[in-house]
Amino acid sequence: MKGIITIGILLIAILQSNSQRRFDVQFMVDGRMRESIIVLPSTAPPSGGYPVVFMLHGTSGDGLKFYNISGWKELGEEENFITVFPSALSWCFVEDGIEKHLTRWVNGTVLDHPCSGPPQEYVDDVNFLKVLAKRIADTFPVNQKMIFSSGFSNGCSMIHKLAIDAGDVFAAVAGTSSPLAAGDSSWPVNRIPVWFMLGTLDDGFIVPPFTELPFGGDSILSYLKYPLNRALVCQGLSNEFTKTEKDSSHTYRFTKNLPGEISKPYFFTLLKGMTHEYPNGENYPVSAPRIFWEFFKNSVTVNTEHPRNISNKILALPNPSNDLIEISIPEHYVTFPWGVFDAYGRLRLTGHQTQGQVIQFRKSDLGVGLYIFQASIKDKTISQKIIFQ
Repeated sequence: MKGIITIGILLIAILQSNSQRRFDVQFMVDGRMRESIIVLPSTAPPSGGYPVVFMLHGTSGDGLKFYNISGWKELGEEENFITVFPSALSWCFVEDGIEKHLTRWVNGTVLDHPCSGPPQEYVDDVNFLKVLAKRIADTFPVNQKMIFSSGFSNGCSMIHKLAIDAGDVFAAVAGTSSPLAAGDSSWPVNRIPVWFMLGTLDDGFIVPPFTELPFGGDSILSYLKYPLNRALVCQGLSNEFTKTEKDSSHTYRFTKNLPGEISKPYFFTLLKGMTHEYPNGENYPVSAPRIFWEFFKNSVTVNTEHPRNISNKILALPNPSNDLIEISIPEHYVTFPWGVFDAYGRLRLTGHQTQGQVIQFRKSDLGVGLYIFQASIKDKTISQKIIFQ
């Protein structure tokens, strides 16, 4: 309530101004002080309320950095939407074999690569961003069907995680320079459109003997097979695509759903000559905000399907486990097919189950790691993460 009152006081000041205004907000979430910059355009809200765009920074960055360099606040003023620049907290993680302590969003890029020593008390950054979105909507006239997020690097992995865990708040996400992390791979209850961009000179993806990512033909799809495939599986999509090819960019649009799935589009763009950066029209001759803003608006326009309301009725015990996990579904169905996928989206096991039977998996069958159990029941698909330690 205190945070809402604080923003409410700021709103009075905003209404007395005719220019775009920046406000620095601090509030407690899960026992930690969190920070964000909120920018309101100078124009009155459109019919239905202001759209909202979050911009998530990369490793070692903060909200202020991308407030200054992303180009989103300027576009927000031009197109009349609220822009939000939250800051992550600092964590210890391992990158390239080196322990680092920097600001980073808590997703698989942190959780999958922990430092030595005692476990860290991680925060739930999905919850932080959802709480922030709610506070903004409680204070300003917001169109809650038009809340979006973009991200760079670790922030791009975070927007992929939002597509998994926060499709009830965010309507679409788009970012550059990092894919969906293996540890965040799962089936969303409410899928949303996703766009991922990457440069051919991004050193985070170049593996010797390559000196840049392959741009000719469609070889990039083989080069990035594992991260792209796991994203497509999570989106409920097949690997069929349509392609838009230009001199400096190749864009792949994956829109064909897998059997029995209600999918949402996944776009992937490879930009020739771009390094590890968020293109703003000055550091690279493409403006990600302008491209993504059109994508966001179109995502809402064409999104006419109602989200599935599928409750997760799978029981997995014990989970995590160092030996055996038993899977059961409390409701009685005569028979249903199931599959187990690894973190790269590869089908590892499959079968059919009859009423009342318990499914057992052993670590010796799958190995250590994160897996997704998926069952197709009537016209619904439900899933459950299982972990062998």
